[in-house]
Amino acid sequence: MPELELIDTHAHLDSSDYSDDRAALIARTFAERIGVITVGVDLESSEAALKLAQHHKFIWAGVGIHPHEARTFNAQVEKRLRELATDPKVVAIGEIGLDYYRDLSPRSVQRDAFVEQIELANELDLPVIIHNRESTKDMLAILRRHRPKRGVIHSFFGDIDLAREFLKLGLYLGIGGPLTFKKNDILRDAVSQIPLDRILLETDSPYLTPVPYRGKRNEPVYVRYVAEEIARLKGISPEQVAVITTQNARQLFGI
Repeated sequence: MPELELIDTHAHLDSSDYSDDRAALIARTFAERIGVITVGVDLESSEAALKLAQHHKFIWAGVGIHPHEARTFNAQVEKRLRELATDPKVVAIGEIGLDYYRDLSPRSVQRDAFVEQIELANELDLPVIIHNRESTKDMLAILRRHRPKRGVIHSFFGDIDLAREFLKLGLYLGIGGPLTFKKNDILRDAVSQIPLDRILLETDSPYLTPVPYRGKRNEPVYVRYVAEEIARLKGISPEQVAVITTQNARQLFGI
């Protein structure tokens, strides 16, 4: 396999948005020398993510229960996640966390599922992929009390002070398409100050499409636009961003 140039550390390749052209999209991604971690949000999508990873050398999987689906988390689901995680192509427990914006599962249920999955990840010595939306106070409290061995804050969307709180916990920060949005000066200011060796690139495909394709379906090849914006903010080359963030991804996820 050719050496990967970039790694999109968070996508949802099992999404129905790709039903008509998934094979072509994956081929296009590989042609651009981009690796992908495709991430589950419930048991079904976690199994689909692993299946994709098993069939493609440059795809890896995260398995977990998203806060929207936290009400489905139980002992049987945890057992199945544990079974899936024995596969070497599973490199993380996630997407897990808290979402107080949509509140699709009760907040107490979200917190319980989050803690149990952190503990599962620590037991299995896997990193966590963390979703945090309008839940920062509880998020920080949980992470300080039930500290994951390692992990990433997916789609970091905050100022430099919040970034530093997550960095103190030893976490990486996932940066995606929102960095390119016109009104995101606070995030751009934060990213300009976050050490590059703590940043991961991601797309959250098919969501959060970067400029210049905002409003259209996202896909992993667009991770280049995120790398280019980080390079601009830090006054370095996109190639430097690619080398360091790919090294970061390999270190965190063991790929």
